[in-house]
Amino acid sequence: MLSPKLLFSKVTQIEPSEIKGAILSFLFIFVLMASYMIVKPVRDALPSDWGDVSLAQQWTYTFIVATIAVSIYNLFASRISLRKLVPGVFVFFAFTFFGLYAAFKAGVEPTFLGKIFYVWSSVFSLFHISVFWSFVSQQYSKAQSKRIFGFINTGASVGSIAGPALILWLASKMSVENILLVTSGALILTLPLIAALNRNFDKQSESKPLPNKLSPNPFSGFEEFIKHKRLIGIASFIFLFTGISAFLYSSQVGLLVDFSSAERKQMLATMELASNILTIIIGIFITNRISTKFGMPTTLSLVPFVVGGLLLILSANPAIVLVLALQVVRRAGNYAITRPAREILYTAVDREARFKTKPIIDVAIYRGGDVVWIWIIALLGDLWLNLGVPAILCVGAGVAIIWGFVGIYLGRKHEREASDEDEPKEAVSS
Repeated sequence: MLSPKLLFSKVTQIEPSEIKGAILSFLFIFVLMASYMIVKPVRDALPSDWGDVSLAQQWTYTFIVATIAVSIYNLFASRISLRKLVPGVFVFFAFTFFGLYAAFKAGVEPTFLGKIFYVWSSVFSLFHISVFWSFVSQQYSKAQSKRIFGFINTGASVGSIAGPALILWLASKMSVENILLVTSGALILTLPLIAALNRNFDKQSESKPLPNKLSPNPFSGFEEFIKHKRLIGIASFIFLFTGISAFLYSSQVGLLVDFSSAERKQMLATMELASNILTIIIGIFITNRISTKFGMPTTLSLVPFVVGGLLLILSANPAIVLVLALQVVRRAGNYAITRPAREILYTAVDREARFKTKPIIDVAIYRGGDVVWIWIIALLGDLWLNLGVPAILCVGAGVAIIWGFVGIYLGRKHEREASDEDEPKEAVSS
């Protein structure tokens, strides 16, 4: 009979020597996602009261704030050690959510604070995970990442279940300001996990200690982005992904108008719960096997092509139940397959790009994509062409297909370079 450790290795394909780091990383991203998912259903229930123009404005403000935040982060990344930078990011966000809590308690106008909360939580939703993967991915090779990242990312799904489950339980008992306080406290819990991971990674890399500082040039992250086709390709992949998110999000917002705020929160929290249960199943048993058996081109393009086909089907009957069902498929596919594969691509870049350029792509480009696509959708709809929801969803399907082909390109490039790196080793061993 296999021991628990060997059984775990057999199921997850993670080597025994890698288990501790993988589990600590799992717990780290679990806490991060739980802290965000506590506030996400509350955030997503707000736009249905605002209208299309106000929503587009909020996405524009989010992009501006995200770009400023990434620039400030790059400045600090150039000045302080990584040992201080990573925990400092989470302490900073904890204090900002506590500040919003204090503002609500002080009686600041709720609608105004709600819009600030929407923008800031949207920036946080990308920033904290981007910094997490910058921190973790530096410790794994391309081969290791294919086996381990799917399991680690499953921690995000477990955390994503904890948040909506808490909202479903506390929806009628806890005010928005108290939810902010819980999120702030959860972020502080990441500090001992970061310390434990640093100790574990130090042991793993005793023979090749990594430098603790990045280039002092605060613009080096932007320079890396401009110079490297791979990073531009990843940015294009994310930009197209935000397009699909925008098409579904706008349909979801419009169809939720007829429901009360409490009903919206419950429906969205249920959708999150279903998405993440499916993500856990795929992440543990399927993701690593897809990436190792079928390669990166298939792994990166699978979800885009599936979503494209489902968008065409959905265009024939865009009911709220079907929109939410497609959201479940898209989110589960993204979290379980596409997101880990995207992070694998960063194992092929240097630390400067990983810590400085990655947040530019993950946060500023992502939120910039939100702004571009929400205005494109507005132009397709009320502002110009007056297309109905079915026609707009068909356009979204076309975007998904292009997204899939970009995934194939990135996957092939990654596999070619990995193969080139392996060739000298094979020659020596033979």
